[in-house]
Amino acid sequence: MKFRNKSIILVGIIIILSFGGVAYLIGEKMAVTAGKMSLDLAVSKAQNSFLIVKNELDGSVLRTGLMANALVESIDFNGQDEKVIVKTLQSELKIRNELNACWYSSIDENDTSVPGKLNVYFRKKGNEIVKSPLLNKQLDLIEKLLIQGREMISAPYWSSDNRLLATVLEPVIKNDKIVGVLGTDLDLYLFQQHFYDNESLGRAYVTIISEQGFCISHPDENLIGKRIDTLAEGARIHEVLASGNKYQEEVQSDYLQVPVMRVYQPVKIGNLDKKWLVTVSVPLFNVKESVQEIRNSTFLIGLVLALLLMVFLYFSQRRWFLEFSKRQRAERKHRNEVSKLSSIMESTDQIMIFSVDKNYRYTSFNSVHKLNLEKNEGDSVRLGSNSLDTYYGDFRIQMKKHLDRALAGDHFLVEFQRHGIDYQQIFNAISDAEGKVVGVSSFCFDISETLELRRRALEEEEEKVKAQLKNIKNQINPHFLFNSLNSLYALVEGEPKLARKFILSLSKVYRYLLDSNNSNLISLKQELDFIKQYLFLQKIRFGDNLLLEYDIKDEALSRKLPSVSIQSLVENAIKHNVITSEKPLTIRISVSDEYYLIVENPYQPRTDMSHSPGTGLKTLEALYAFLGDKQPVYGIENGFFRVKLPLF
Repeated sequence: MKFRNKSIILVGIIIILSFGGVAYLIGEKMAVTAGKMSLDLAVSKAQNSFLIVKNELDGSVLRTGLMANALVESIDFNGQDEKVIVKTLQSELKIRNELNACWYSSIDENDTSVPGKLNVYFRKKGNEIVKSPLLNKQLDLIEKLLIQGREMISAPYWSSDNRLLATVLEPVIKNDKIVGVLGTDLDLYLFQQHFYDNESLGRAYVTIISEQGFCISHPDENLIGKRIDTLAEGARIHEVLASGNKYQEEVQSDYLQVPVMRVYQPVKIGNLDKKWLVTVSVPLFNVKESVQEIRNSTFLIGLVLALLLMVFLYFSQRRWFLEFSKRQRAERKHRNEVSKLSSIMESTDQIMIFSVDKNYRYTSFNSVHKLNLEKNEGDSVRLGSNSLDTYYGDFRIQMKKHLDRALAGDHFLVEFQRHGIDYQQIFNAISDAEGKVVGVSSFCFDISETLELRRRALEEEEEKVKAQLKNIKNQINPHFLFNSLNSLYALVEGEPKLARKFILSLSKVYRYLLDSNNSNLISLKQELDFIKQYLFLQKIRFGDNLLLEYDIKDEALSRKLPSVSIQSLVENAIKHNVITSEKPLTIRISVSDEYYLIVENPYQPRTDMSHSPGTGLKTLEALYAFLGDKQPVYGIENGFFRVKLPLF
């Protein structure tokens, strides 16, 4: 009898240890899978939120630059057309809710370091727009911009009516001179509300740090305008700003008091040289407590079952029904705990989640996945059914390849379009305690809205570059035409034959400009033919003091480059260098073995010209950035100014 009791106890201990080990492994696997799912979803959400915030920041800064460009094209700066300026400022202030004030100050043409006579300042007061004189703060900002010589954003400051502001300043440039300063005062609280109203951010929250180290946006409004040293993550922000690299980490949010995935990413705002820092914090699924409850309950159930088996062996049939009923109650409790984990899968109405075994059979799926298949594939799914039977044709083949890749142990993300909707899908290999792959889990998102934002951003960038290129072409027309007509006037009476040849070349030049007006790329041969006509017209003015040399192989003539790009470089060389009989200017054009077009000339700068902002070269850089990865290279080398343009 004693031997029998010892055997029963030994069997019970073995059973208890077995059930406990299985329960521990199941709990660990649940924790790993749930944590992985939470991190993947958080990183994806953070990236989408970052794109939204980046577009909002660019929009607020670039609109001020567009206003400055509009003023240059619309007003007569000799008379300082105040009506046009007033109308422009008032219209912008009405349209943009995040603005507190719009203002403009002219620059004294006799002393370009101080404001001129025209000063216009409009700000919001309740529902009205009132006109006020420029304040000392605006005058200080004007002085800083004139020292810097280009666009800038001020550090946050408090206005006289207790508003926390940051000012975007743009120089208004006419004939290579700053003739005015345009300012827009951002109300940082209204600016934050402006993009937090965007529903696409969801539960994520954003912190924006300016290049001066000030907090521009934070869900805790008390921190807006403070330096980053006051933030809990100040040390990390300093580190990322110093390195300039993207960084992500899982931290405990002081604001939400929950775990979050925080992504730090420096961004370039508009055309500014310096970078701001954007951090996106996305709450993680709180699955640890639920998984721990399931783990504990599973272990408890194992213990109860083991004890029941021991009692069954001891009491035999006499206690069978009683212990059976206890086991049923325990199993119901187990199912209730398992249902808690299932509720996590159903906690979102935007993510399609499912898992399959090695034979592609469903082991789990949420209602979002089920409804999507019923709506778009016309098929109803159930546990144990083959997931590939839902699809057909090439998509079935592609889905099988993805599942096989994940079953091989890979973790990856794919994007595709199905039934007119763009999706992003994550595949994860599910492994057992020994590391053996036993199935695949998948998370699928509708990214149509994100791709639309990307498409709009690319279209806006394309239109901007096309507009800049068109401006270069348009700049040729008035100045070049007037100079050419003056030269023609001098030839008509003294050299009529040369005048007729001059008129023919002038017509060819303008025919080329008109024909290429709607084309971004043109062959090198066409561009060189145009340059020959253009240089003939210029030689009427400069004679033998201006020379052009070529070293171009025939196979390079079919290569393409942006239209009028060579003309822009030749015009810059003529405009910015001394051309006399003592110092003639020779412009040399060649093509390297790597198919780079090289335009170079002796560096003999004129002393009677103010500093040029390099608008033509900046426009070429922007155009090449849109067309491909290769960029123009330019600089002074061994006494020559040299520009290298990639050929396509």
